[in-house]
Amino acid sequence: MSPTARVLPSSGSVPIAGPILTVGFLAGVSLWSIWFVTHLPWVGMNEMVAKPIVLTAWIATLIVGIRWVRPGQRVAAGAGAGVVSAVLGLLILGSKLAEAPDAAGVSAGVRPGAALLAAGFLALGGVLGAVAGLIASRLGGKSLELGRDGWLSRFAWVTVAALAPLLFVGGLVTSTNSGMAVPDWPSSFGSNMFLYPLGPWMAPDVFFEHSHRLFGTLVGASVLVLMVLTLLWGPGGFAKKLAVVCFVLVVTQGVFGGVRVMMGSAVASEDAKAGRWIAFAHGVLAQLTMLAVVMLAVRLSGAFRGFDLKTFNLDAVMAKRARIFATGLMHATILQLIFGAMYRHTRSPHPLWAHVGFSIVVVVFAVAAGFIYTSAPARATNVGRVLGRVGLGLLVVVLIQFTLGWATFGLGGTEHRAGNIPQALLRTSHQANGALLLAVATAAFVWGRAIGKVRTAEPLV
Repeated sequence: MSPTARVLPSSGSVPIAGPILTVGFLAGVSLWSIWFVTHLPWVGMNEMVAKPIVLTAWIATLIVGIRWVRPGQRVAAGAGAGVVSAVLGLLILGSKLAEAPDAAGVSAGVRPGAALLAAGFLALGGVLGAVAGLIASRLGGKSLELGRDGWLSRFAWVTVAALAPLLFVGGLVTSTNSGMAVPDWPSSFGSNMFLYPLGPWMAPDVFFEHSHRLFGTLVGASVLVLMVLTLLWGPGGFAKKLAVVCFVLVVTQGVFGGVRVMMGSAVASEDAKAGRWIAFAHGVLAQLTMLAVVMLAVRLSGAFRGFDLKTFNLDAVMAKRARIFATGLMHATILQLIFGAMYRHTRSPHPLWAHVGFSIVVVVFAVAAGFIYTSAPARATNVGRVLGRVGLGLLVVVLIQFTLGWATFGLGGTEHRAGNIPQALLRTSHQANGALLLAVATAAFVWGRAIGKVRTAEPLV
């Protein structure tokens, strides 16, 4: 699944925008994720403890990302990436720029000196990035000689990473029945969504719902940049069309979530059929959006774009089996997730038992495809190594999902709202790992089709 670290023939010069955007968004995703965990009301962490943890994770991610950059560009790219990550961080820093809300949840407005604080945060990001570049240069090691295509591929996988916390927080919203905790949209309790005070002192349901909105904006920004870069740097044909589809799906998903809120009283009660089915569609569309982004990331990877059957000896029978089982797995997993989402939002026994029954089908397809990919020949080639990792990923993730599924069935509770924190985390882990299984299944599907197309001399892109 991982892109290869090589320059494809069409790469040409390497714009510094590639490393700046890729490393900046990577650090932004890390910054947001650590911020969410340290400010979680269930954790109750003191701000004086949380801040050093967030800063450490921020600079550590910048250092890791800057090590991909050529030595001569590391400090400049680091400073730029730091500023980009700080710009993304402003979306959550905004919660520190507003006055505390009153008893009705309405904020009094922006704090005095908020503009200066925001400017200082952007400067801090630039300094941290430059320091990360210096540290990365001191650490040495061979950099990845990535061209324009290589950075596009890396950015695509960063976008996939940005989807992970959004899906997890969305699962928490469903598990804790927090979907209508914030009654308005796009504002939050009448305040600017990005300036609404958010922290561990809040009610958990408001924290989850509002955080979900913020993570949605992060994913929206990531997919927007990915679409622009793909249109500018990507291969022609299907990949560019798919990039546009990904952006349309993200926008649709955001509007869909907002419409549910704006319907107000019609969906305010979780007993209302309209509310449950809108929430169901919102959850399913999120999974399909992730599927489309993963599909694009695989197609943009260096291994996929440089795939040549002459260096990968796979007989026709194995290629056919890989395509059949991978295709069956992806479609069965989609149905499995639909039934699971239906049960999560309706608590009806019919989708539950359909979900249980399809779990057997998913396991059979995943194990069969997993063993085919892990036993693929030419493991010394880039494609062979990628297929081996995809196959191993299928075997491991489906085993975890099957275990989590039965644990959730027995211990997750039967009510719409989880009865306690362990139940909420168990339900959410099962849902999030299901999304991971769909991601790996999608990668297996794309590669299965690629193997068949190359054997019939059809173009990959």
